[in-house]
Amino acid sequence: MLPRARWRAIHTPVLTIVLVCASATLADVVVTTNGSRIVGTLERMTGDSAVIVTEFAGKLEIPADMVANIITDQEVAVRFDSGDQLIGTLAETPSGDVVMRSGIGDIPVTREKMSAVWPKGADSPEVITLKLDQAKKLAAVTPKWTTTLEAGGSRTEGNTDTLDFRGRLDIKRKTDADLLEFFLYGYYAETVSLRTRNEYGGGVRFESKVRDDLFWYTRLELEHDEFESLDIRTTAATGYAKFWINRPDRELKTSLGLAYRHETYFNGTVLNDAAIDIGFDYRHDVAPWVQFTHSLNYGPAWDDFGDFRLDSRAALVFPFKNDNMKLKTGVRHEYNSNPVGGLERLDTTYFADIVLSLKR
Repeated sequence: MLPRARWRAIHTPVLTIVLVCASATLADVVVTTNGSRIVGTLERMTGDSAVIVTEFAGKLEIPADMVANIITDQEVAVRFDSGDQLIGTLAETPSGDVVMRSGIGDIPVTREKMSAVWPKGADSPEVITLKLDQAKKLAAVTPKWTTTLEAGGSRTEGNTDTLDFRGRLDIKRKTDADLLEFFLYGYYAETVSLRTRNEYGGGVRFESKVRDDLFWYTRLELEHDEFESLDIRTTAATGYAKFWINRPDRELKTSLGLAYRHETYFNGTVLNDAAIDIGFDYRHDVAPWVQFTHSLNYGPAWDDFGDFRLDSRAALVFPFKNDNMKLKTGVRHEYNSNPVGGLERLDTTYFADIVLSLKR
């Protein structure tokens, strides 16, 4: 709907002359309280506004309290405050009054007594509103699928030959009520034809809304890391998460739950731990051309808070002109407070990846 100040501003004397001249042709007319006559095709009139489609300005929505009268060339359905409904045309008399020419004769009418007007044979405003509400409800429960592919790597030849590659695939199914996500990832590197990194994994996560700012989640993740001597790590977790900020340009959510961790190492060591699952996720659209994201997962053992794993990822995302493609650069820290075999506790990865998103 046009703001009142802007609506009044367009009614200059020149525009009024143009509209009056245009009314010489057969068309519908909305007469405003300041005397202007808007010529076009009436789409509907309700207690809130009148909508008319014009040739000079497209569709205009005029506040109801600025509508003095309506004149129609087409047959329309008119509902009165009394609840009666008639079909006919709304015509202007020489004295400037409006009458409804219907099958039962001419009936004097005033704008104040008409609660709704719409073209004959078209849906009434109530039916249109109902259809829009149904469409919104259907859209809310219709799953939206997103596939995201993230990849990066490098190759050098010369004094030292190196190769490294990393990639991640995410498939998400989202509705207003829940989210289902599948993901796979891998890291691989060689130096002088010797493997220096070989890590891959995947998992599934499900979220279900409890209320607008609260949902419960469950996730299952599998991981293999040759240079951590890890044959397989299985983590299952469930808990609740809450949005503290949930705006189009910014999100902040935290999660708290319980987890079970099973680890099998190449040397035969098997570890089973109950753990606490603590998560933090933040996103801020700093500007149209850059987005900052930070996620953190902290998992201390239930019986020993000194035995924990920490995974932190911070990144800047730069969209290209093609909205489906982005550049993502950042750093990931993986910390294991109690590694097997005297390995380093901290792994740090710096990355710059291309991200491709496909939506359906």
